[in-house]
Amino acid sequence: MELSSSFLVAMMFVVLVTMGIGNILMSLASMVDRRSPLTASRLHLSWIVLILLVYFRLFWHTLDFFSVEEWQFEGFLYVMLGPVLILFASQVLLPDPSHERGDDLDENYLNVSRPFFLFLAGSQLWVNGVDLLLGGGLTPAGAMNGLVAVLAIWLAFSRNRTVHVFVAAAVWLTVLSGLVLSGLGVFG
Repeated sequence: MELSSSFLVAMMFVVLVTMGIGNILMSLASMVDRRSPLTASRLHLSWIVLILLVYFRLFWHTLDFFSVEEWQFEGFLYVMLGPVLILFASQVLLPDPSHERGDDLDENYLNVSRPFFLFLAGSQLWVNGVDLLLGGGLTPAGAMNGLVAVLAIWLAFSRNRTVHVFVAAAVWLTVLSGLVLSGLGVFG
């Protein structure tokens, strides 16, 4: 049995994405369990669910790696950078189980926001790089990723909760619009 480099790239990509999905689902399961001290503010929770959607979208695009006939090691490393960035982002974002239920949930969210949003911005820029690597060029979806990257950088340096709420709503609108447009075949 001969394995292609595309299969190996896709397999490693799926392993990293699956680890992230599992981490988020286990964290969400703990939050649902009333016996667990794990909690998050609504704003915090909205970003956790959004990152879960990002993971699912990444998983869905695994087949795109088969469009490359022969992978070079540098390309492999670059492709692995994306799920690693998202994995780091989600790990930073997930609530710390050592926090008590009475802790200030907004303060916990703001304490992790800078590294989370910097990793998120990096992952959005990475997506545009993958589009270039796979020969798709810059796309309308890439423009949306660029917008999310800029908003994430803004949030990384803002501690204003109101700004975070409005930008979270804007990012949700952007992501949902992208999913709808993708579903309609306008862009992938």
